[in-house]
Amino acid sequence: MSSYLLRESVSALVEEIKRQPGMTRRPLTERLITAYKHGHPQKKDPAGSWVEAWENSLPVVINALGDRGLGQVEVLIEFGLPNTDSDVDILLAGVHPGSGDPSYVLVELKQQRTATVHPERSVAVNLGYDKWKLHPVRQVQQYCQYLMQYKAVLRGKPERVAGAVLMHNAHDSDVQELFRLPASDHGRLYTMDRLEPFRKLLGARLAARPGGEAAQALIDSMEYAPPKITDVNLAARMGKPERFQLLNDQEIAHQEVHEAVKRVRGGGTKEVIIVRGGPGSGKSAIALELRRTLELNGWEVIHASGAKALTLTLRDNYARDAPRGMKGKLKKEATQRFTYFNQLKKLAPDSCDVVICDEAHRIRRHSIDRYTSREERENPRPQADEIISAARVPVFLLDDWQSLRPGEVGTAEYLVQRAKELGLKHTLIDLDGMFRAQGSAYFRDWVLKLLSVGTHTPQPWVPDGRMQVQVADTPEEMEDFLEARRLEGASTRIVGGFCWPWSAPDDDGNLVPDVTIDTWHRPWNVKAGSAVADAPDADFWATDPRGTGQIGCAYTAQTFEFDWVGVIIGPDLIWQGDRFGVDRTATYDPELRQKSIDDTDIERCVRNAYHVLLTRGIMGVVIYATDADARDALRGHVIKAVNHPLPQPMRKIIKP
Repeated sequence: MSSYLLRESVSALVEEIKRQPGMTRRPLTERLITAYKHGHPQKKDPAGSWVEAWENSLPVVINALGDRGLGQVEVLIEFGLPNTDSDVDILLAGVHPGSGDPSYVLVELKQQRTATVHPERSVAVNLGYDKWKLHPVRQVQQYCQYLMQYKAVLRGKPERVAGAVLMHNAHDSDVQELFRLPASDHGRLYTMDRLEPFRKLLGARLAARPGGEAAQALIDSMEYAPPKITDVNLAARMGKPERFQLLNDQEIAHQEVHEAVKRVRGGGTKEVIIVRGGPGSGKSAIALELRRTLELNGWEVIHASGAKALTLTLRDNYARDAPRGMKGKLKKEATQRFTYFNQLKKLAPDSCDVVICDEAHRIRRHSIDRYTSREERENPRPQADEIISAARVPVFLLDDWQSLRPGEVGTAEYLVQRAKELGLKHTLIDLDGMFRAQGSAYFRDWVLKLLSVGTHTPQPWVPDGRMQVQVADTPEEMEDFLEARRLEGASTRIVGGFCWPWSAPDDDGNLVPDVTIDTWHRPWNVKAGSAVADAPDADFWATDPRGTGQIGCAYTAQTFEFDWVGVIIGPDLIWQGDRFGVDRTATYDPELRQKSIDDTDIERCVRNAYHVLLTRGIMGVVIYATDADARDALRGHVIKAVNHPLPQPMRKIIKP
């Protein structure tokens, strides 16, 4: 079921937009502020820009509908897009005057009087904020496409949706640059000079008939599950339409790479693009969508990563379902298309148009291994420089808080520094959106605070109606809860901190139950280089259903996601006073057990590992801590235990 802040007919809202004596705001604005506070208990007040839009822009739309005699049209304010934290300012639901089918108009409200387009980015505009925003016309076009991809009632029916941007305070001449972007039925710009065409749009799309049935159909519509990286990767090879629909900052990043390639191929100098975002911000979606669209343009692209599980999964997936006689050829292609950071040093300078560095936080200081020559060992080149050298446009997608080993240095600050030292132009783009945890950006921030990552301090979890967070008193409770979710059709996994040995299979070829908590024993996923009957290799633990029942770690879980994830916080993370502290003696990670590694690196890597583990869930997470004090603290910070009844699912999901 879709979320929205308020739903009413136009006629019901006409009186509420009238100013009342003695009131500083319209009644509708006050009602929306109250509704927002009720629906967002973790926040105090809505953003000032939202309140201004409700007070000044929303009445323009209501009056335009009233002027056309469309009082029975349904108005849904701040309509949430599935699986994200993005909202459509106004969604109008009604009946098409021609076909009689359900008809919807998405309206984005912009109060700015002026706007300019970035000189080098056609979809980035200056709307007076502290950062460049996506062109509002492209924004609403993408919103329309997104709803058509996820809502069953709209899939394959583009004629049912229209999009409009209303800048009622601006004249055409003040925002002239915005008109350069091609308009379409799914996105068109209207200013104060175009209010009459805006009214005509409403009349052409919405009849003077009740819109309640259409509104309810959209709200109750079944929704398609978000595509997984494996789905999209295979679809791209087979020429199928399955793809990631990018929104907002994602689209800015995607378009920036395309335009940078055009500039460089047109005679410009090498450009470095860095895209930074937290878990669920869509970094891998951007990476795979870039690979698809750049290749469609005939440009040479390599996808690189420092994460073995991701690279091998993409290779395997690319060659899956190969036509007869094509398996070998596709495997070879996959090896060339998907590679590792340390392999790029073998490429000649500028030997491809774009290198897409997914999980770039895994970049190491150097690419030294046992095969490295003595001369190179004595004067190693930074791995980042090797990557930058290989492509005309190197693209780095990263999270500053997901490096897992002491030698990993991939932060935005470090890569900006490398670009500057090489004398290269660089662009840094931050992703603010959330496409995991049912769009709960609040959950992502809460995890950072819980782990005291950076300057954060733990805060109590306040349920936000999106992500579900629960605690377990025992690992048995966690496992039983997740098994119940699995039987309901959800994908589930248990992951844990690297606090137990990781054994090779025993003499009979069975997994050893290394993860031991009191009387509960479970094995890690299969150790690299080993093979176990009826269990996937370590690199496919996250995507093979046979991985259920084995415990994964940050290395096998990173990049991947599950409907529900159980997280075992091991003895390397203990509660000290008012926050978690790190006990380096409890780790079994061979990279962290070396005495030469300083405490600062240990702290960073352990906290980052749990940051990865806690943010793998799409619908919910269950947390268990081996430390008794940590369990007590979690009860105070999470409140809900696993034996608490679950709320009804927010959405009906269609899975592939």
